[in-house]
Amino acid sequence: MAIIKPVEIKKRGNAYQLDYNNPHGIRRRISAGSDYHQAQRMAIRFTDWLLEGKDPETEIKRAQNEESRRNTTLREFFPVFMKRHGSTRREKTQVSYQNSFKNISRCPALIDAELGSITKGLVLDYMNARKDEGVTPATVNREKALLTCMLTCAVEWDMLVNHPLRGLKSFKESGKRDVEVTGAQIASLIDALPEPIANIVEFACYTGFRLENILSLRIEDVRFHDITDTGEVYLEVKGGRKVLFPLGERAVEVLKRVAGKRKDGYVFINPSTETRFVSIKASFNIAVRELGLTALNGSKLRFHDLRHVFSNWLHRDGEGASLDQLRPLLGHKDRATTDRYVTVNHRGVSKVLSLLPNIREEKQKNGPTLTQAEAV
Repeated sequence: MAIIKPVEIKKRGNAYQLDYNNPHGIRRRISAGSDYHQAQRMAIRFTDWLLEGKDPETEIKRAQNEESRRNTTLREFFPVFMKRHGSTRREKTQVSYQNSFKNISRCPALIDAELGSITKGLVLDYMNARKDEGVTPATVNREKALLTCMLTCAVEWDMLVNHPLRGLKSFKESGKRDVEVTGAQIASLIDALPEPIANIVEFACYTGFRLENILSLRIEDVRFHDITDTGEVYLEVKGGRKVLFPLGERAVEVLKRVAGKRKDGYVFINPSTETRFVSIKASFNIAVRELGLTALNGSKLRFHDLRHVFSNWLHRDGEGASLDQLRPLLGHKDRATTDRYVTVNHRGVSKVLSLLPNIREEKQKNGPTLTQAEAV
């Protein structure tokens, strides 16, 4: 058994030093200040560390780092968070982080709080204050989600020991958005759009994919099946998870038509820039206004509503798809989220994606472009 040499206190001029051998047997002399009682306390602490086989110098540095990290405020931590975590997220997520943090920055009690002093009560007070301002629960929940994600990273990076927001619930958000759009109306929308954007809208109705997933989709990520006219593709869903999604026959038709003989690159190319689309909102919104397409609450149809169109078509046509069948197709982790898109009758189907109507056939059948009122 190794014998620990006692830590000696030696005076050098007006100051004291601790003289000892570290666990590697190397003799060390560490300044202990000019106060003898402080030097005694340090000697006792050094002895305890040595008895535990720890290097006192390493332990001092670790304690200093922990103190520095605990004193880091949320404002100071955000740039670190964005550099180490945010930079690995997609551009839309980074923008969402920035917007949420801008709102949080309006609360000095929270933004200038040290990481170690943040509590559920502090964040809940902030959430209630935002709600009292008339901010929607969805927006408040996004800001709370950012705080949770930042503190999760702080724990992973050894800047916090425990997560202070674990178990803090989000606000209940409003119910599902009802969207009633027929194949004829979608056909009219496609007819009113430039061909490259029409292809994107058609593909969205056949897959239920989010806009960014479609715009960033690359040919290399798509696999077509040899035996059937179907396929599959890997997409990044919320939370950064990579999920394999099936592609039905009609979605595959669109991809093959758009990609042609190309073997790589983005599927949907903006002919003006010869690269992927950054946004299609302007063209989409103009066509929607011209056709008078709306959700049931009277607000204009949004591109994200095409996920509702996809879900409703699968549920209502043929035998109808169940909630459990729709959930993986929409990339949801829980059934409650899927329930906000459709009302499900739970009758089983064998080929869910084959229930989708053929938009191109609807377009040929209905002839001229229809407004929503005319289509009804």
